[in-house]
Amino acid sequence: MKKNWYLSLGDEIWLEYWDEIPSSTICLKFSLNKYNELLNNEIRILPIQPKPDTVLNYRRIPGTNITKFNNSQLKSIDMRKINLLKLRQRSLNIIFDYQDLNPEKFNKITKNIFLYPITNINAIKELTRVKHKKNTEIHMALVSLLYIGQIHRGSRQPYLELSKATEYSNLYIKNMIKKARKEGYLTSPVHKGISGGTLSKKCYKVLNIYSSTI
Repeated sequence: MKKNWYLSLGDEIWLEYWDEIPSSTICLKFSLNKYNELLNNEIRILPIQPKPDTVLNYRRIPGTNITKFNNSQLKSIDMRKINLLKLRQRSLNIIFDYQDLNPEKFNKITKNIFLYPITNINAIKELTRVKHKKNTEIHMALVSLLYIGQIHRGSRQPYLELSKATEYSNLYIKNMIKKARKEGYLTSPVHKGISGGTLSKKCYKVLNIYSSTI
C-alpha cells in the first residue's frame, strides 16, 4: 500500500492526508498540553498539496493555507465525509510508530517529552523474557510503560490492545494496571473514569536501572 500521508515534526506536529477527501488535503495539528498529552487542536482542509516524493523542492508547511482563501477551512460538508475519531487515532499511531522506528530523531525534535528508558518495541521483547517474574518491579514497570504507550496513541481500548500485544488476558492487564497505580508506578488519570495517567518517578527509576542491564 502506498503511503498517503506526510508527517512533520517540530514544536507542533502535523499530519497531511491526500486521499481522505477528493481533490483536497486534510491536515491535523497536534500540540502538547500540560499533562504531556498530544491533543488534536486544529483541522484544516486545503487544496490538494503536492506529495513530497513528487516535488522535492517544495517547501512544505503542513496546515498552512497557501491559497489564503477563506473557504479552505474545514466545513460541515467536508466533516461528514471523514471519520475524525479514526483519523485522529490513526495520526497518533503514525506519530508513535515513527518514535519506535526513529527514537533519536523523534526525541530530539520533540525535546524528549516522550523519551522513556526503553522503547515500546524493546519493552515487548523484555516482557517476554521476564514473564516468569510476574508482579516483580521490572514486570510491573514494563506493563506500565506499555499501557502509557497505548494512552499516547489515543487507544479507546488500551487494556484490549495491551492484551493482544503481551498475550496476557484482558482481566490480568486490568488488575496489573490497578496494582501499578496502587504501588506507585502509575499516576491516576487526569479525568476520573477515563483511561490515562503517566509514569511515576519510581517507575522511571526501575526502568532506568533495568535498561542499563540490557
